[in-house]
Amino acid sequence: MSFRRAINLFPWDVQAEGAGPCLEAIAGLGCSAVVLSPNYHRARLFRPRAQRYHHRTVDWCDFTPDTSLYAEPALLPPVNPDAGCVEACRAAVPAARARGLEVIASVIGCHNTTLGLAHPELCLENAGGDRYAFALCPAQPRVRAHLASLVRDVARQLRPDAVVLDSFSYLDAVHREHHELMFVSPGAHGKFLLSLCFCPACRERVARENIDPWALRDRTRELLRASVTRPPQPRSAEWERDEVTALLLEFPEFLAASRARSAAVEELLRDVVAAGRTEGVAVHQHSGLLARPSARAWTEGPGLRARARHGDHLFIQAHFASAAEAAQDLSWAATLVPAKRLVLAMMPGEDHVASAGDFAQRVGTARELGAAGVCYYNYGLLSPARLDWIRLANGGGP
Repeated sequence: MSFRRAINLFPWDVQAEGAGPCLEAIAGLGCSAVVLSPNYHRARLFRPRAQRYHHRTVDWCDFTPDTSLYAEPALLPPVNPDAGCVEACRAAVPAARARGLEVIASVIGCHNTTLGLAHPELCLENAGGDRYAFALCPAQPRVRAHLASLVRDVARQLRPDAVVLDSFSYLDAVHREHHELMFVSPGAHGKFLLSLCFCPACRERVARENIDPWALRDRTRELLRASVTRPPQPRSAEWERDEVTALLLEFPEFLAASRARSAAVEELLRDVVAAGRTEGVAVHQHSGLLARPSARAWTEGPGLRARARHGDHLFIQAHFASAAEAAQDLSWAATLVPAKRLVLAMMPGEDHVASAGDFAQRVGTARELGAAGVCYYNYGLLSPARLDWIRLANGGGP
């Protein structure tokens, strides 16, 4: 396959512009693929070209699920009540194909607050007993069965060329929920400890590693208590990352817990990939949701090599403020996984990319390294000027 030039696309942007004009505009940017979101999570998104917010108050399905495919149809979030948005999601696929664009469906997995609020027993449970409503636990058999059916359903209904799995892993404790406050930071190692799950399914998996899950929970609480009662000190990001790694060596039970988490997610990925391939579509993975750089992928479950075993391409979420950092992240991934299986994912917004030259440098790095392609996030969130950066970087300059 030639160098993929993909861009993420929301159904409501297709609805606003019309399927034909929207996909024609994307083809005009020199893109070769669209990454369509049929079940995006809750969000409040500013659309600069419309000068309006798009507000999703529910983790709606922007397609109509086939309930016969699900062991528990009750776990499905509601279908978007805006029928026009649902129709736009469906219409985007043939409109893209008519313009020679590959279609990839981005399926959201464990990041589902609607399901989490309705079924707290399926959510991550931290050492203090808190349930994270935004984070379904990938070790839970009911969650795994639901997500495999979801991927099969999307693949069967939309008939994309591929699906890419988003948040099919453990989620971080700090997730930027509405008005989320943390006046006393436990540091990077404390946030990692807060992300450990002690739900019944995870306790069982830890026990298989010959670790007492209750003792592990007590140790987690003890270390958290120590981290938040220390006088605050200036923090070095490099040192904080080293402290997270040191936890695994100083307390081998945390290394065992990480192995258990990795195994749980790998089993989920095996089930989901099999479901997708049964429907004849390729399945791609993300390097992580919020684990950046990609060397931290293991904090959300498997590392890069393990993720790459379960799928075709690995989308490296290199969302950094400099081209040099993005290049370093992609280069690290290429030391573990062949570059031809990597896609450099980037956010060309103001917080991440300063100039057209900086943006073009990132795309050039991916090409020079021999990566499979790039993926830009997101068509509806970018200004006309930044969309033009994409056109230039794709080789469509004047």
